Amino acid sequence: MKKAKEKGVTLVALVTAIVLLMILASIGTYTGMTAIKSAKFSQFKNELKVLQAKVDELNQNNETEIGNKNLTQEHKNIITKNILNADDNFIEGFRYCDSTYIKEKFELESVNRDYLINVEYRYVISTEAVENNGNAYYMIYQMEDGIYNVQYNDRNPKTGDFEVNAIKESNRWKIEISNINYLGYINNWKVQYRISDDTNWKTANGLSFYVTEEGGYYVQLVYDDIVLGPKSVIAISEVEETEINENEM
Repeated sequence: MKKAKEKGVTLVALVTAIVLLMILASIGTYTGMTAIKSAKFSQFKNELKVLQAKVDELNQNNETEIGNKNLTQEHKNIITKNILNADDNFIEGFRYCDSTYIKEKFELESVNRDYLINVEYRYVISTEAVENNGNAYYMIYQMEDGIYNVQYNDRNPKTGDFEVNAIKESNRWKIEISNINYLGYINNWKVQYRISDDTNWKTANGLSFYVTEEGGYYVQLVYDDIVLGPKSVIAISEVEETEINENEM
């Protein structure tokens, strides 16, 4: 007599099914975590916009005495971490406002975080970072579609200075900007440059960038309607530079 074929799930099929279920579960978990982070970041952006609008209103009414002026060292570290050249006088203008105070004092029920606020300069800084795509955010101006404080703050001066140098590297030059001397509180300058015989400004990504075309360049720092420069820098090979210096002697 022939034995009837045994029915059931083999060990290999069982293991395969378990692995597939684990993969689907991990994908679902990752998608869920991503959605949660995205929602948290959107809520943070909306919270910042609402609070920034309120701080703008307080500034117009000259209502600077808000919150708790006794900042902890951690609070001061958050300010200096996010704002370049933040001196003691500037830091003293900040007030700590927890979420309960903001809800009651400003009547902003949608705000659920604690903030450091400088009404005079219209700065709003979260006491905790919110991550998005690997970046940590504290202020609205750090976001691409954020509101830039300087467009509301006429206390920022229009003048300043900086140094610029060109360093030869193989077949290109690295142009570096350093020693920015500016008395305001701007830390995300837009760098623009153009070669001397061109009239169109290009935008660089950061305070150092590369050029491949030899010649003289103009460089300037821009933030809204504030422009520092332009300053000139020469991208030229060492041999040609030596020849120029010898001819000038």
